[in-house]
Amino acid sequence: MKKLVGMVASLGLAGVFLMPAGAAVAADPKVIGTTGIRVNTDVTKALLGANVFVGAEDPAGSTILPPGKLALGFPVSGVKDGKASHLGALFFSHTGAMGWRTVVVSNLIADLTKGTLKGRVYATDTDLGNATIFTLTKVKSGSPTTTYTVKLAPGVAKLLNGALGAHVFSDGMRIGSGATTLLPE
Repeated sequence: MKKLVGMVASLGLAGVFLMPAGAAVAADPKVIGTTGIRVNTDVTKALLGANVFVGAEDPAGSTILPPGKLALGFPVSGVKDGKASHLGALFFSHTGAMGWRTVVVSNLIADLTKGTLKGRVYATDTDLGNATIFTLTKVKSGSPTTTYTVKLAPGVAKLLNGALGAHVFSDGMRIGSGATTLLPE
């Protein structure tokens, strides 16, 4: 666990996960908000056991919440056509027989209507284009927060395992839970 804490930037995200739940993804682009993802304890342990580290790059952030859940938070930069754009990036890194390998997902866009979280994927400096990384299921909308279950999208396990030289991800893998909170500016 210390290894992961040393690899990720600390950010006080506990408040993000304690906010009320629901998300009318407004048509008004003048909103502020956050998307938070809590990675299950078992998934966090499996990733660490395979030397895979997950985090969020500034201005997004990550921290460990008791009892060992990885928490990721991404500031919302705007909403257009029901899609929330985010600042920062999601990263995966692995050290193994192939050396240090990384996958960075930037330009994150949550489409709560379609139940997807997409982004631009770079694998160890190779641009792999835009891809749906997570599917968002069991979506419960309210105001101002929408909550959901986060799962790996089809084909993403193969992409991550191949790019990282790891064998820890599986298609449809339940990563954890998430919430997107949007407030008028």
